[in-house]
Amino acid sequence: MSADPPVGAGADQEPVVVRLAGGLPGWVLRAGIGVVALVVAGILYAEGVMVAPLVLYLGLAGVTAAIPASAAVALLVAYPAVAIVVQGGPPVRPGVLVLVALVHLLHVLCAYAALIPVHSRVHPKALRAAGLRFLLVQAGVLVLAALLLLVPGGRTGETVEVVALVSAVGLVVGAVALLRRRS
Repeated sequence: MSADPPVGAGADQEPVVVRLAGGLPGWVLRAGIGVVALVVAGILYAEGVMVAPLVLYLGLAGVTAAIPASAAVALLVAYPAVAIVVQGGPPVRPGVLVLVALVHLLHVLCAYAALIPVHSRVHPKALRAAGLRFLLVQAGVLVLAALLLLVPGGRTGETVEVVALVSAVGLVVGAVALLRRRS
C-alpha cells in the first residue's frame, strides 16, 4: 500500500510505503457467514425442518455472503426463528438455544462484513470488543433461559397477567422517557 508523499515534500522524494503485517483477509468474514449458515441449516434439519426450505435458506445465505449490506441479512436472521416456530415444540430446548447464539453470530458477521471490503485485511484484535459484547449477550440469554425453565407451566392467573402487562407498558414508557431526555 503506498501513500502520498508528506505535505511539503519535493517531487524528487519517493512515496512512503507502509506495509501492514498480519490480519485476515476481508473475505474471511463472508466465508464465516456461509459456514455459520450451514451449521444453522444443519440444526434446523435436526429440529425437523424439511429440505426444500433449507435449500432456500442456503441460497439466501449465499446472497447474504455476497452482499452483506443488503436486506437479505434481515431474512437470514428471521428465517430460523420462523422455521422453529412453525415446527413447534418447547420454546427452551438445546436446539433453540444454539440457534439463538448462531443467529446472533450471523448478525455480527454480516455487520462487519458489510463494513470491511473483501480485499482488505482485518486484525482479530479489532474484533475483540465485538466478541466480548457477543459473549455478554449470550450469557444473558442463557441466564434468562434458565429462569424460564424455573417458571411453572400451565395457565397463569388473570391478576398476574394484568400486573405483567402494566409492568411491560411501564417499562416501555420509562424507556421512551429516558430516550427523549437524552436527545
